[in-house]
Order: sequence, then C-alpha cells, then structure tokens
Amino acid sequence: MQVSAPRLFVRALAAAALLAPLLAFAQATVQHLSGTLSVQRPDGSMGALAERSNVFVGDVISTERDSYAQLRFTDGGQVTLRPSTQVKIEAYAYDEGRPERDNFAMQLFKGGLRSLTGLIGKRTTNRSAYRMVTSTATIGIRGTDYSAIDIPAPPPGQSAPPNLPPPGVYVTVADGQIALVSGGVEQLVGIGQVGFSSNINLPPRLVPPPPNLPQVAPPPTFGQTLKTSSINAGSSMECVVQ
Repeated sequence: MQVSAPRLFVRALAAAALLAPLLAFAQATVQHLSGTLSVQRPDGSMGALAERSNVFVGDVISTERDSYAQLRFTDGGQVTLRPSTQVKIEAYAYDEGRPERDNFAMQLFKGGLRSLTGLIGKRTTNRSAYRMVTSTATIGIRGTDYSAIDIPAPPPGQSAPPNLPPPGVYVTVADGQIALVSGGVEQLVGIGQVGFSSNINLPPRLVPPPPNLPQVAPPPTFGQTLKTSSINAGSSMECVVQ
C-alpha cells in the first residue's frame, strides 16, 4: 500500500514532536559563573552563557581569562572550569532507573578543571561509562573528586614559560584512588602524590608536587560547592587514567 505524501508529512511531524523533548533536554546547567563563559553549538553558532544557562551534548564550552564556571549535570555531578579552559561534552546519558545506560564523555582541550562525579561515576561497575579525554591520557573514574591540569607544549622554536611545570597532564584527587595507565604500564597514585603523563605512548610516573602547578581554585565570592581540601585520597573510591 502506498502512503500519500500528506500522510507521510503528518507522520514526520508526529515523530518530530515526540523527539523534540529529548533534543531539548539539557544535560547540564551553569550553576556558578564568575567572568565570561562562551559556547559553540554543534551547528557552529556561538553565544554567551550565564548562570542557569543550559548546556547540551556537542557543546564546546570556553572560559575566558580570569573566569571560572561550574557546570552541574542532571546526575548531580559538577565540573568547575578554571580560566582559559575549553571542554566539549562529547556524550551524556543519564536515566535514574536505567544505570546500564549511563554514559559521560568530556574532552579537555586546554586549561584545567575539577570534577566531582555524580551518579554516573558512582553506581556503575563499567569504567567506560565515564571518560575525560585529555591530550595525553583518558581519565576513567568511579565515584571521586579529582583535578586535571593540561600544561601545553610550547610552539616549535619557543621555550616553555619558566613559571609553569613541564608540559603534560597532571592529575590529583581529593577523594578516591588513581591509577595512571599509558604505554602499557599502570602507575598507582597515593595520598600526597601527583600523577603525571607526558605522552600517551610513554609510561606515566609519580612526580613531586610542582610548586607552580595551576590550581582550580575559584575566588571566595564564586559560591562554588566543591570541597576545597588538598590532595587526600581515600581507599573507597577509584580514579583510573589510561
């Protein structure tokens, strides 16, 4: 039986109406903001974000110099972005009654962030359900509070700034246990230690806490709710970087 064009059009409208709430559903909102926060949508359009603005999968979020922003996801997770940071929400899925569908993927292009994971990072045994991709490592966690700082390599022919530690990704945790995995080698990171990955093909290693390592520490007026304790990992949670 051949379906007429008008009937096909009505069916398409009905399908779009059912899909629209899903497409419009925000994965996160801007909970706190100090300074300027911009977004590039998947269609290439640019815009500025304010507190209570919605954030969606595919968005590229950028903080300007001297700006801090905190995103709160629907699973209760929080991500605080330090100045001159850029991230992209690659994937996100959270259904309170279907933990097997949990999925979180974010890419850190530059800068640094602190993440307090929500239910996606706590209730699943599938480590691949949470991924934070950086330039030298992929961070997988299970119920933890961690910070990641990406120190970029200087442009060819230029020297690294003297006020920054060597280029690479530095990871510390306030709750949880970290294992760095790259180059086929796993390096455990304990309390008071700093994990460092300079290249995804080289083994990670422990380094002394760099005195000049940038921190994700918003000003007191920021109103952020993340814990402000220093490196203090417990044994009940884990953070895996590979």
